[in-house]
Amino acid sequence: MRAATQMVHAGRDPKKQGWMVNPPIYQSSTIAFPTLEDLIHAERGYSQNDLVGPYELKYGRYGTQTNFALEKAIAQLDRGYNSFVTSSGAAAVNTALMAFLKAGDHLLLVDSVYSPTRGFASKFLKKLGIETTYYDPLISASSLEKLIQKNTKVIFFESPGSLSYEVQDVAALCKIAKKHKITTILDNSWASGICFTPLDHGIDIVVTAVTKYLNGHSDVMMGAITVQKENFLTMYEAFRYMAVNAAPFSSYMAQRGFRTAKLRMEHCAKTALELASWLEKRPEVLKVLYPALPSDPNHKMWKKYFSGAAGLFTVVLKKKYSNEVLGKMLDKLDLYAMGYSWGGYESLILPVDATSVRTATKWPYSDKTCLRISVGLEDIEDLKSDLEAGFKRLKK
Repeated sequence: MRAATQMVHAGRDPKKQGWMVNPPIYQSSTIAFPTLEDLIHAERGYSQNDLVGPYELKYGRYGTQTNFALEKAIAQLDRGYNSFVTSSGAAAVNTALMAFLKAGDHLLLVDSVYSPTRGFASKFLKKLGIETTYYDPLISASSLEKLIQKNTKVIFFESPGSLSYEVQDVAALCKIAKKHKITTILDNSWASGICFTPLDHGIDIVVTAVTKYLNGHSDVMMGAITVQKENFLTMYEAFRYMAVNAAPFSSYMAQRGFRTAKLRMEHCAKTALELASWLEKRPEVLKVLYPALPSDPNHKMWKKYFSGAAGLFTVVLKKKYSNEVLGKMLDKLDLYAMGYSWGGYESLILPVDATSVRTATKWPYSDKTCLRISVGLEDIEDLKSDLEAGFKRLKK
């Protein structure tokens, strides 16, 4: 079954839902068991030989049928065994790391990682006695192997990288990880499982910010962790005791977005490519960082792994503008709101500077103004016109 069809039907079972098309909202804390045997059965928990034996339901904190329906849909999209939906994308990342790391372990973390993930490693994992080494996102497999220590337990990927969009050679790097029996985790929020499925290329654990494209309407905070069967128990234990499950109502909302996510993302990508091509020809622009662009140095690697693109990219301007001058451009934009998210139906723009969040590599645009753009569902000509007017104000 192809992705577009999957996203319409995955996780739904109208027969079990009173013939309702959508899985309803099961909002509950208490689960009432009809017999003592049923209670004991639920209390037993999972075992390696019985992953589907106990009730999924025990207590509302572990999720309800609404959560499980979304988890099944995301697992099918990611081509995994099971998914866990969490209260945010960051919660998914942090829970996955906590599941496979302990005091005395070593983590290899890609240098272009989402900055809150870097903060979690440097400020929280460090306190637990977990050491982190950052590596170049464009590192070769042989060079990555040289960074592996005896206590390296996890290699964390993000492809494309945050703000700079480097595309990692995932399959080659995973071979090294498997050789050393190291767990691999990849933040797949940019592709959201729609145009890249990391589990097919050797990754063990996939995390996704459902907040972004899978929900797509800027009204839900949620993450997802997808695993294969061999990692289910380890991940389930961390998920259960970290108590980071998403609320049933959020899961219901995310299911609504899930059904149309592929269509929305494809529209955003088509518009983003046209807008990025237009921008890179502008006199104010030095370059556009977007692997879907043929001019981007990551384009070849992107074509190797991705069947499509997100609508998120970074524009590097030729000059460094003060906040006062840049405000003349951004404050009066009609269609681009300034906000810290992306992947919604509305276009966003945000000044970014990765200078302080790179250690293994150097951010080459510290002396330039950079703007991250998330393209929404607006008409391309309107989006161009709004930026055109903004660039005129920038010159005054």
